Amino acid sequence: MKMKTLPKFYNDLDEIEKEIYNLLIQGVKKRKSKFHNAVLGSVSFDNKPEIRTVVLRDFSQKNLSIKIHSDSRSNKIKDLLKNKNISLLFYDEKKKIQIRVRGFANILKSYEPSWLKLSDWSKRCYLTPKPPGEESNSPTSGFPEKFSDNAPKNEESKNALKNFSVIEIELNQIEWLYLASQGHRRAIFSVIRHGDNTYLEKKWLVP
Repeated sequence: MKMKTLPKFYNDLDEIEKEIYNLLIQGVKKRKSKFHNAVLGSVSFDNKPEIRTVVLRDFSQKNLSIKIHSDSRSNKIKDLLKNKNISLLFYDEKKKIQIRVRGFANILKSYEPSWLKLSDWSKRCYLTPKPPGEESNSPTSGFPEKFSDNAPKNEESKNALKNFSVIEIELNQIEWLYLASQGHRRAIFSVIRHGDNTYLEKKWLVP
């Protein structure tokens, strides 16, 4: 069996770091990127494990932080207000790359800089009269009937801002896994912060 050509990051921690940044940046920009969606892990308000699929909205290489969006009324926000520990799992089955990040969540309620970037259709998601997860007697989108097939206009969506939150995740650890027939590669990057300076401490792990 012919072995595939190994990427240049295979035995190089610096190249792995570059690839991590590239994948997260592409995850923000491209909807079809396998890193556009991630599985979020948190601890519920009654101390039980929770996982959810979320959309990667922003990644700052300078600050090593990630932003995702949420309804302020959701249990996810309640969980994170009680316990700020959070993790995200990304996986691309074609590239055979898994990235796990851990950090602390900061809730930015009614965060206008992100709100103003949303389309009217996206803003519609925050106009539901009832909060996400509330029981319903029948199948429902949750949207007011007026917006079942229409996006709200700018004035109409203003009432939704109060239901919009950004979860800003300050990363403290990034774990990398690359699967290869020649042998897997695993590494961990610990985030070190000194004042305004942020850098990574890099170490190999046994896969």
